[in-house]
Formats: sequence, C-alpha cells, structure tokens
Amino acid sequence: MGDDARARQIEELARDGHYPSGFYLPALARGFAASERGDFTGAIEALAPLAGKNECIGGSRAQHDLIDFTLLKAYVDTSRLEEARRLLDVRRPGASGVPVTGVATVL
Repeated sequence: MGDDARARQIEELARDGHYPSGFYLPALARGFAASERGDFTGAIEALAPLAGKNECIGGSRAQHDLIDFTLLKAYVDTSRLEEARRLLDVRRPGASGVPVTGVATVL
C-alpha cells in the first residue's frame, strides 16, 4: 500500500458502492498508509473520525485493536497526549494491555 495507489482504488470502489461500509475502508486505508510512511498527523486525520465506528466493518477484537493502536501510536508520536488519554479511556473493557511504544507517557 506504500504509495497510496491501493487507497485510491479502494476510494473508487467505495464511490461506486462496492463497500457496504462506504467511507470507512478508504479512510482506514489512508490512515494505515500515512502511518506506514511515518506521517502521523495524516494518520490522525484519517483515523480519528473513525474512532468508535468499528461496527461499520465487523471483524475481530484484534482487528479493531490494530486500528485503535495505530491511532494511539500516532497521538503519542505527535505529542497529542490528551487525545491519547481520551482514546484509552473509551476503549472497551477487558483489553489486556496496550502494546504501543511510548504509551506509558499517557498512563
């Protein structure tokens, strides 16, 4: 996904109605691509609006954790610690730890 080409393909498919989740998958793809590039501000811009809307895609807790932890890592790496704290506060009960480097600064 490195050059965002796949994200653009997903956006086109979503516009054509091929994803029941609509906007969610293209935004998710943009967020993951930005995070992979080290563009944590871009990752936040794409992923923050998706927070709390994981039901759009279904999936397992591990898949949802990947989304949340990617956003959390972006908050930590951009020193947006208050937003990171809010994200941690709304996480579903029962989560067993948060394996994100730097998260100790938030707790």
